[in-house]
Amino acid sequence: MTVAAVVLGCAYAGERAKATRVGRALSGPVSAMALGALVANVAGQGTMAWELGEVQKLAAFLATPLLLFGADVRETLTSTRKLLTPFVVGAIGTAVGALVATIVVFRTFGGGDYGGLGQQDAWKLAAALAAKNIGGGLNYVAVASTLGMSSSAFVAGIACDNVFALIYFPLVSFLANKHRGAESDAGEASTSESAAFGDAPKPTHVGDILGAAFAACAMLALGQAIAPNAVLPATTALTVLFATCAPKSLTKPLSTTGQILGDALLFVFFVIAGASGASLASLNPSVLGFLAILYAVHLTIILVSSATVFSRGDPRVAVLASNACVGGPATAAALASAARWPDLLVPGILIGQFGNAIATFIGLALAASFRRVL
Repeated sequence: MTVAAVVLGCAYAGERAKATRVGRALSGPVSAMALGALVANVAGQGTMAWELGEVQKLAAFLATPLLLFGADVRETLTSTRKLLTPFVVGAIGTAVGALVATIVVFRTFGGGDYGGLGQQDAWKLAAALAAKNIGGGLNYVAVASTLGMSSSAFVAGIACDNVFALIYFPLVSFLANKHRGAESDAGEASTSESAAFGDAPKPTHVGDILGAAFAACAMLALGQAIAPNAVLPATTALTVLFATCAPKSLTKPLSTTGQILGDALLFVFFVIAGASGASLASLNPSVLGFLAILYAVHLTIILVSSATVFSRGDPRVAVLASNACVGGPATAAALASAARWPDLLVPGILIGQFGNAIATFIGLALAASFRRVL
């Protein structure tokens, strides 16, 4: 119970950190990762690594359908037109960056052991990190688990990506502050913060929570029955299909409650990710080099495109689309809220959910290319 108390305490503190200046700069999820890493470094990771890994896996599995109940593809395409093109460009930038990094780092300079990972883990990790930086942590877990990545490579990927997250998110916040909206009063700020998690009231009925939990478990059970070796991709496809085709009267309450439960589980996921990657021994130089190229190519492509093609009238969209690619809906919403962009808040959430919906499949498709390259 001590470990559970520490993990939940870090998750709570990370979520509350958004009320501080440092927390707003880092975002809640990154604050949670940093707290998990800090606690693990101070206390030592001990003998609970396996149990924490199982908890993280459970959190990721349950959060996947919970966060996708609002992923109505039709609504995304109609409500996020301004963000859709830059998001696609950002996703292409991530894919190109991952391919270049795979060739340069793992094949050319990786030596016979592919940067210490081995050939089988190198291409799997490249695909998982590409998926993560188009969708989010859930997609990283889905691709890694589907491809059968080793636990050592999984931890190395998370640990190294955490390092770049602590660099990337403050940088994006700095870019966003150059186009910061007008300050609002405390009441409006509070409304914006609540809108960051779905722009909907918190559930007040036990039935809402039980219904969302039941629906999430049902989607996972169906996904497991359809594809036992690819549960998360199957569950993602089923949930997106359900969210797109089912009546709004059914999906809206599930989305409202699922967003809150899913966000809570993501904070647990991020804390454990930070704790798992806390050891400096997990920081693989080749993976750090891979991510340096991936992030550099992603940012270069999306920012150059922003300056020359798709957002001459609104420079904010490139920054928010990049954030949605790298961090998903939670961090995109947090950025829109902190930068006082109320008109981009809901589109940021929707485009982030769209990334969650498609990134697993993109990662798995890229895996075949990366395998051939190596």
